[in-house]
Amino acid sequence: MHKQLWNALRLEVTFTPKAPLLIKSGTLSPNPALPDMQFVRTLTTSGETVYLPGASLKGVFRHFTEKVLRTLNGERWACDPLGNNACGRKSVVDQSGKAIDEEDERYTPAVYAQSCYACKLYGNTRLRGRIAFTDAFPEGEVITETRYGVAISRLTNAVAHGPFEMEIAVSGAFKARILLENFEVWQLGLVALTMNALNEGLLKIGFGKNRGLGEVTCTVTSATLDLAKDIPPTELWGVGCFVSDEERKAYGLRPDDLLSGLPEPASTTNLGVFARRTYDADGWQAILKQALAHLPKALEVRS
Repeated sequence: MHKQLWNALRLEVTFTPKAPLLIKSGTLSPNPALPDMQFVRTLTTSGETVYLPGASLKGVFRHFTEKVLRTLNGERWACDPLGNNACGRKSVVDQSGKAIDEEDERYTPAVYAQSCYACKLYGNTRLRGRIAFTDAFPEGEVITETRYGVAISRLTNAVAHGPFEMEIAVSGAFKARILLENFEVWQLGLVALTMNALNEGLLKIGFGKNRGLGEVTCTVTSATLDLAKDIPPTELWGVGCFVSDEERKAYGLRPDDLLSGLPEPASTTNLGVFARRTYDADGWQAILKQALAHLPKALEVRS
């Protein structure tokens, strides 16, 4: 399965601060005019700019996904990536419990099948994730300002440290791209669930979440879907519908890995090998709604 490309979804996403936002830089800038806690910066063709690192965005998404999955079924569905029983550390075994060698052709399918749901989507040390995030760069002007804070002593209730300075973004927007390849439909549902949590304020990003910082809106402006087969325009297939029965069994995929009853895409392009569909914001909302409805069934949640 991993040696072919069956489906790919590219989401153009805009992150807009609803409250002040700070992604702290891990280093000190040589510019003395910048505050103590400065926004992370990078160099682009247009000069130095603040941005949201893709690694930070992926960490926020994975953290929330793991919390949801552990709520449903503990570490069986979301392992502790740093623990001794992490998916990347456990032995890969066959049905009889015998360890499978890395040179064995059964090894790669078994790694995916025996990984927890979180690792199947985001990856581990043995498995490449299905999802990738680009850095989010400013779309237009991003306005930052300096705020001041202090640390209060719990013993004297007086100022223990400070004042210190924080550079926060108060307006503007950051544009990024999220890419899913060879994904299952339930994985798309978990991404949609995380985006909903961001928009509802249940999930925040960056520093100072308990100080009122980090609330953003996550808006998908367009979605482009590449499919390896010509399927009905009102359907979206996960990888489980593309592969053979033998591969489906080896990787632990579902035969009903699809969404149906979707609106037709805004445009369709024949790329020879792939059929490319482009959805607008309304089309994405319909896909999001269907993916969320499919999620309990795919995760075998019983009401």
